[in-house]
Amino acid sequence: MEVHLVVAHPEQHSFNLALHKVALDTFRKEKFKVNVSDLYEQNFNPVAGKDDTTSFPSDEYFQLARAQRFALANNTFIKTIADEQNKLLSSDLLIFQFPLWWWSFPSMLKGWVDRVLSSGFAYGKDAKLKPKKVMYSITTGGANSKEELAYYQTKIDGLYQDIFGFMGWEILPAFIAHGVQQKTNEERQQILASYHKHLLEKVLADSLELSNT
Repeated sequence: MEVHLVVAHPEQHSFNLALHKVALDTFRKEKFKVNVSDLYEQNFNPVAGKDDTTSFPSDEYFQLARAQRFALANNTFIKTIADEQNKLLSSDLLIFQFPLWWWSFPSMLKGWVDRVLSSGFAYGKDAKLKPKKVMYSITTGGANSKEELAYYQTKIDGLYQDIFGFMGWEILPAFIAHGVQQKTNEERQQILASYHKHLLEKVLADSLELSNT
């Protein structure tokens, strides 16, 4: 299995980056090849537009999906997008690591979706990218009741279905760390250990079983 880890948090010392490191260490320990896209570290531009391709006809009306199909057909995506798409093409599993902001992705990650999961490449007739497995690892501001937990779950399920359900990917159970800002250091360490266990049991179990037969 080859894994693509996409992390979106502006602080390199954040708990999101600590969770990302757990995933990185877990997959590397199990000898999987890992591709990493740290979007803030890369200063990834989240704004989709005319500059995504080097050769869209200047005299034609710009329409994003049409421009993306044109760029794919003519191999004229800019290097930033082409590199991200090549990581996806070689991977079997995609993991997003991000804080849930206003019940959705940070703008940096939403922009990655807009620009990289492009028309003709990730979706649409004869899409070049075939369905993969996908998992979200998410931090939230916290939930104080079963009703709030259920509300978070509904929102996260929607984030899966609106993109990856639409594209026909295999959706793996999300790992959700609620209210990490209010946790003690010991509790945070327990969450990191729980994430490692989640990866082994919910993501890698089949692969590890096959490797041991």
